[in-house]
Amino acid sequence: MDDGFKHTVAAIPAGSTRRTWGTAYYDGAKWWANMNGSLLDARWMDPIQPIQNGKIVVDITKDERGQATALVMGGYTDQPRPSTGVILAFGILEIVISGEDTRTYTTKRYLGPIEDYALGDNVYITWDAATPTILGKVNEITVTPPTPPPPPPAEVASGEVTLIATASDTYGVGGWGRWATSQGGGEDVYTGTIGGYTVTGSWFYGVPKPELQGKPITRFRFRLPGRLPAVGAYNSPVTIYLYAHNSGARPGGDVTRVTAAHPVTIPAGWSGGDIDLPLDFAAAVVAGGGLSIAGGAYAGFKSRLKDGESGKSILNWSI
Repeated sequence: MDDGFKHTVAAIPAGSTRRTWGTAYYDGAKWWANMNGSLLDARWMDPIQPIQNGKIVVDITKDERGQATALVMGGYTDQPRPSTGVILAFGILEIVISGEDTRTYTTKRYLGPIEDYALGDNVYITWDAATPTILGKVNEITVTPPTPPPPPPAEVASGEVTLIATASDTYGVGGWGRWATSQGGGEDVYTGTIGGYTVTGSWFYGVPKPELQGKPITRFRFRLPGRLPAVGAYNSPVTIYLYAHNSGARPGGDVTRVTAAHPVTIPAGWSGGDIDLPLDFAAAVVAGGGLSIAGGAYAGFKSRLKDGESGKSILNWSI
């Protein structure tokens, strides 16, 4: 052991390890770790394939008694060795390859017959004792992407909103609430013509309905109250015509009807029930309008004061 390396070992504190660098040396019978000219009898990590004068990493450990041991951890290079390359040429028993680091290497180590390889083949390379070994050709790899899972079902939201009429009344003979039992705040609802007088009836729901704005309406039910006895042909079926209008409360004149007429035949002695209305009626009601009856045979229906569900509307929505 040269004096320089003695000083290195002496500088290592007891019970600690210092990493050093050296070269591998084979004397014909045994491998040594050459540390600046000092040949150390070292242990070697397994597996390791040293080459003569190849660079090695050595850990020197010093125990409390001052005894030092060496462990060769492996070889090292200044730059990583390539793992792939391309065949440039063939010798009699060797192959010339260009590594992915653009450097040229020659090897006699390859798996399979040399005839299995051709110029320009991309190949896998492994390294043993600084010598490349060709493991085989790099095949074109096609990655089939996994089938994506089906999208989650669209979240369906739905609901139901019930509107209670804030007013009901009849328009005719000069204004609102001036016909038969609609007078004096009775709010009964009449439609049709009798004795040269034409009347129309309406239900009102007040302000617009923000809770229904932008929601597709899937069903619209309207509660038509019971018929008023002794009004028109009470004991016979009667056809009435329902409309949507655009007033939240009684206007100065009759309401403006904004949909086409929806005819409904009401049986004799009708005591009240729900009627499905066209979905286009919903837009007017959501915007603050209401419902009306006009034209058709003369008939009368109970006000919201006589039947708390008179004019009740149920709107179902779904998104």
